[in-house]
Amino acid sequence: MREVLRPVTMVDAVCDAIRERILTGQLDPEEVLYEQATAELYGVARPTAKAAIDRLVNTGLLRRSANKSARVPRLTEEDVHDLYFSRLVIESMAVSHLATQGLQPEKAKKALREFDLAVKEQSAQGIIRSDIAFHYAFVEQLGSPRVLRMYDSIIGEAHLCMAVKQTHHLLGPRVIAKEHRGIYDAVVAGDAQTAQLKLSQHLNRSEQVIRTHFRESGTSTLS
Repeated sequence: MREVLRPVTMVDAVCDAIRERILTGQLDPEEVLYEQATAELYGVARPTAKAAIDRLVNTGLLRRSANKSARVPRLTEEDVHDLYFSRLVIESMAVSHLATQGLQPEKAKKALREFDLAVKEQSAQGIIRSDIAFHYAFVEQLGSPRVLRMYDSIIGEAHLCMAVKQTHHLLGPRVIAKEHRGIYDAVVAGDAQTAQLKLSQHLNRSEQVIRTHFRESGTSTLS
């Protein structure tokens, strides 16, 4: 089947460039992104830079308080707990609904293949992207714009957590791949209870290794 390519706008390109700098540690927690400086860095108009920054704020990959410039978030252990709780609420409902309705998560299947390829190529960025894509696929297939907007609002912080897992080797990608496969297989089999259980175990494991990293490193923040 032929893949449909999504046109890439200048806003998309600037978003992708900033996202990569954040996830690879080129931008530190609390670092400020000024619209004019961002526009000059990428050679784009200031409204383009502003739109890209706004989009990343909406997904949680950047934070901005009232009348302040956007900055890279510094997640606390409490933030991580609330993030994974929020993810479990939304994703658990998603996998249960898809399994019950007999809906086939084709995008999740594609993400599984891309994850395996990224592991083979030892591409940390590929692992993170396909990890996000796998979980996103279940929520997207619900077909609810409102639920997807809620999920979009936390996906940036989820991205940060996944990057920390890979950077500090907190959870091996082959373990993640096996757990993903278990969730997917349960959904395809129409077993909502098992799908929810395996998802819960998967997210809880990720949360715990990140929080343990906080305590052992003595930082108590995601950096």
